[in-house]
Amino acid sequence: MMMATTTRVDDRPDDFLAPGHPVADARRYHSRAYAAAEEERLWPKVWLMACRLEEVEKVGDFVVFDIAHESIIVVRTAPDTVKAYYNVCQHRGRRLKDQSCGNTGKFIFCPFHGWRWTIDGKLDRVINREDWDDHPGYFDDKNLAEVKVDSWAGWVFISMNPDVEPLLDFLGPVPGFIDPYRLDECRIHWYKTIRFPCNWKTVINAFNENYHVETTHSQLNKFGLSKSPAFVRGKHAHFRVEVAAGSTSGQNLGSARNFKDLIESIEIRETERYDWLLALSTPYSVTAAQRLRSEISPDADPAAIVGKFRQLHREEMEKAGAKWPETINGDVVAAAGIDWHLFPNFIFLPSIDGALVYRARPDANDPEHCWYDVWWLSRFGPDNQPDWKHETFHSLEEARGVNRFLEQDFSNLKAVQKGIHSRGFKGSAYNPVQEVEVIHFERMLDDYIGADAAR
Repeated sequence: MMMATTTRVDDRPDDFLAPGHPVADARRYHSRAYAAAEEERLWPKVWLMACRLEEVEKVGDFVVFDIAHESIIVVRTAPDTVKAYYNVCQHRGRRLKDQSCGNTGKFIFCPFHGWRWTIDGKLDRVINREDWDDHPGYFDDKNLAEVKVDSWAGWVFISMNPDVEPLLDFLGPVPGFIDPYRLDECRIHWYKTIRFPCNWKTVINAFNENYHVETTHSQLNKFGLSKSPAFVRGKHAHFRVEVAAGSTSGQNLGSARNFKDLIESIEIRETERYDWLLALSTPYSVTAAQRLRSEISPDADPAAIVGKFRQLHREEMEKAGAKWPETINGDVVAAAGIDWHLFPNFIFLPSIDGALVYRARPDANDPEHCWYDVWWLSRFGPDNQPDWKHETFHSLEEARGVNRFLEQDFSNLKAVQKGIHSRGFKGSAYNPVQEVEVIHFERMLDDYIGADAAR
């Protein structure tokens, strides 16, 4: 397995934190000019995560992926082939698919004048085609306009750039860290979309660092405070938690003054995380934690307790028919860290049980709103696949009660979007250790869009 080196960003200019430096320019978070520049210089140039492969499992299954003013149809055309097309009729420009997903059968049909294409993109039927008999060859270029498509770790990526680098080149060192998690074996457990009153980049940056956890998610402080240094990996970045001295679990589990013993710490962590977040912890890990006290003495060596917990965790997962990821070990977890940002708009938190996934997409008409997509992917047995439904909420108010943990972030996002308009705000003063993901993101935006696009 390839494993990249873990170097922090060391090439930043001396003034990278200076107010007014382009990396901290707040105007890119509300400027219509900047949003227009993104539509020309960013979204059509890169690979974008469009959906999961299981969303297009059967031939004819399709998903519509909207990004700014563009709309893409991802469709399975054969058991081993997925294609992607611009969601537009080649006759008069009508969107071909109004619904977000479904099964289109063998054809893609325009509801306006009835033109029809095969799912391979070939023009199949034109009503009154004889009207064009005096124009030979007219239909030669009227097939659906195709876009690049590829997949990795169970995700389908598209690119509107015909000259885009191969997906694996774009991902760079990321697969070396993540492939051991076997996320391709995970399936969607739940999937929600929320319209946020902030720019899409405001959302990305909120989940691009762990620095906010001590204050925003203070209920976690009892498990121990730690720094989360971030690291650049090509176009992308990630952070990991610095584990307290003596920990053998790959994470901080709390101090003696907060819990009567390590077993209680593990049980409370798993139970609360599942109750609050509905992700990262699962019924497998919660049940394992609840069994722990009857399986091992609380006075046992901490490494033995954590090892027993992993054994019970595996037992519970396999009891349900799910496959335990054999390729994950302590070294893999330590190197991967807990949060990855794949440029430009895709974040995921990998774990033994699956992955928590975030994606932010711009509102096509308002740079101060966006669409926030969040998934929990988990591991299931072949006879125990989840029956999930994509839920969409058109405001934060509609989404109240959906996820207690994420709701702690919502008020920050709304308030940041308001605050960056203030004359008193001189520009972001990023943490040079724990907000490197954010800094690198700003620099990548400069590379694609330019530092002065918001001016």
